Amino acid sequence: MLSFIWGLFLLLNSATIGCTERVELFWDIGRLNISRDGYSTWKSMCVNNAVPIPPVHVTQGDVLVLNVRNSLDVPTAVHAHGIYHNYTDYYDGAEMVTECGIPQGENFTYVIDTTNQVGDLWIHGHAHSQLTDGFRTPFIIHEKVKPSTYDEEKLLYFEDWNERAFKDMVAINSQLRLVDFPPLYQTLLINGVNANTSKLLHFEPQKRYRLRIMSLSTSSWIKFRMPGHTMYVISKDGVEAEPMEVDGLDLGPGQRVSIIVTAHDTAEFNYMYNVTLYANFIPQYPGLMPRYYSGLIEYQKNAPLKTIPAEDDAQLVWNDVINMQARDRMPLLSVDRQIVLSIKQFTPDHGIPYYSFGDYAFNHSLVPILFTALSMGELASNSSVYGPQAQAHILQYGESIELLVYNDNSKDHSLHLHRGDYQVVEVGPYGDAIANNRTVVEFQKSGPSPMRCAAVTVRAYSYIKLRFHVNRGMVALFRCHMMHGGYFGLAATFIAAPELLQKYVKVPEEVIRMCKLRGIKTSGNAAGNEGFDMTGLPPPFLVNRE
Repeated sequence: MLSFIWGLFLLLNSATIGCTERVELFWDIGRLNISRDGYSTWKSMCVNNAVPIPPVHVTQGDVLVLNVRNSLDVPTAVHAHGIYHNYTDYYDGAEMVTECGIPQGENFTYVIDTTNQVGDLWIHGHAHSQLTDGFRTPFIIHEKVKPSTYDEEKLLYFEDWNERAFKDMVAINSQLRLVDFPPLYQTLLINGVNANTSKLLHFEPQKRYRLRIMSLSTSSWIKFRMPGHTMYVISKDGVEAEPMEVDGLDLGPGQRVSIIVTAHDTAEFNYMYNVTLYANFIPQYPGLMPRYYSGLIEYQKNAPLKTIPAEDDAQLVWNDVINMQARDRMPLLSVDRQIVLSIKQFTPDHGIPYYSFGDYAFNHSLVPILFTALSMGELASNSSVYGPQAQAHILQYGESIELLVYNDNSKDHSLHLHRGDYQVVEVGPYGDAIANNRTVVEFQKSGPSPMRCAAVTVRAYSYIKLRFHVNRGMVALFRCHMMHGGYFGLAATFIAAPELLQKYVKVPEEVIRMCKLRGIKTSGNAAGNEGFDMTGLPPPFLVNRE
């Protein structure tokens, strides 16, 4: 009955979204035993006892009120990926970073203000690998006045899907003591359903379409093409871009773009769109990796299909962010301080592979990082109080930071910054690529107005430079958005202007109540103690860098 009532509320509130400033949704989070890909059956994450989870649509200025009921047997947390938050860090949804999570059987409400944002975001679980198991859906913030640059918009979102739940894959890996996960020959979901049965795209002649293309995957990359049509990228991760003509899109986990496509003048032919699911760390095998999918672009039912010769991907123009320019023409930031992060992989004694940006793999503290920043007074500006497992970096208000990320690793990684976006200013080869004279990534610098985004790919054996300005106090997670990276240590924490956090953040009592129910402290250092006393904090995983 609870699921039925919440589903009814969801329908009613979605129907009135265009004329309200308060969009209230009711999500009962659980699992549903179902085959989503047509091959394997297991307990997928679901909302209101149904899949797929409906996309969330709001208009800029609306307040999204997300009422969550946790019907799982473990805690959950909900992250609105791409939302900046203005001293409401406790609604960011990062378990044990900005909150304690929602205990099983409990209710909690997230309040998300969309006043200062528009674009293509998404919402996903941020606890216990629930994202990988299907807790994810698009979150679109529409402009108050529809742009005149297109007639209609459509949404296409892609999800990689595993043959079993994430915890079962980890169990296999631990039992076999593999140095990496076994091959994950994933399948593809398009708009939440098996890609082999997904719906067509209907085009009308001469219309201009905005297509919101989103990768909600957790391991694999997505290539998307519309042969016979010209595509212009107009935004990346919700940030508007100068239109860039491309032949195809190449999106890593968590990356989103909007494109403009003009339909043909007549309905003489139908066309196909093509999708490739691939990952450089999964062994290639015909029919399994990469996987190829296609869908119909229908101008007229039963019209003949236009035959278009295949093209070599290497000869095509893709949506390489380093070549894009921000539409607002924000200039290249000067650098006050550089932070160097180096991606490494190592395997502790228990056999599960871990990653790191520094000397230690990221792991949860005993106190959420936000609460340590709020309760430690002047010591909050000392990274030691957050413990080595937090990989904490203290940022000063007003400074411009350059992140230099080295990837001396055989895998591509998709890197996401919570609570903001960054300029992508430089890429180039690194490590093995230089030592063995292999061209993996060409050296490139951005233009004078670098594109900003919240998620970017750093290719194997390459480096990337990212810049952002510290314009408020915040606790922001910087992490790999892939299941074998982000879940196993490849993250760091930025604590920006903790003195401003202490001044302006007022944590709601309901947030504190969630912590009390779980027996989690809401003050003290990483171990819940005073000063630098880390008694009781589990030892972190030290990286062997020899």
